[in-house]
Amino acid sequence: MALPRYDIYALIHKGLRACLTEALINLGRVDLYAEDELATVLEQVGDLLAICRGHLKHENTFIHPAMDAVEPGVATAMYHHHDHHVAMIIVLQSQLEHLSECQRSQRPALAAQLYRKLAVFVADNLAHMHEEETENNAVLWRHYSDEQIRDIEHRLVQSISPEDNARHMRWMLTAMNHQEREQLLSEMRAAAPQPVFEGVLAIARGSLPKPEWGKLELALAG
Repeated sequence: MALPRYDIYALIHKGLRACLTEALINLGRVDLYAEDELATVLEQVGDLLAICRGHLKHENTFIHPAMDAVEPGVATAMYHHHDHHVAMIIVLQSQLEHLSECQRSQRPALAAQLYRKLAVFVADNLAHMHEEETENNAVLWRHYSDEQIRDIEHRLVQSISPEDNARHMRWMLTAMNHQEREQLLSEMRAAAPQPVFEGVLAIARGSLPKPEWGKLELALAG
């Protein structure tokens, strides 16, 4: 049986799925007249849009050119779909701002409108991520070794600011299963600078439920 290939999308897409769906759920159930609660949820939706905008840029800059370099034009549909997502993000950002600034009497209607638009955005992203994980990976695996794919990922991650990297890592760590967390942290401990490893460990400690953190801590100590 052939060993599984390295999946450049696996962990970041788990984080994105968690980020997308949690923001949608929280927006749908927020108390529209509890000021602090509403502000927190709207900030979460804004963070989601920023994360998605950055993710589109990262894939356009690093992954799609690698695909086109070996099969010219193969990423064209991906670029177009990303342009569509950018347009959706602009609309969502505008609706988000309207809701945050409107009169209290306008909140129910504007919140419902934002919720429906966000639901479509979430659905489109979920379908698109599946497409990337199947079709894009197939192109990468035909032409690149796992080591070369990891190099693409490394250059992508290096382009992200420490603040954004920490934000992405929190979502990824909370969405991963135990085995994925243990492997990621073990690899980071072996290869990354000590401050980087300690920073990710601190994110895990602060983000994971106590039972999951305890299991991870025990595994890394073994």
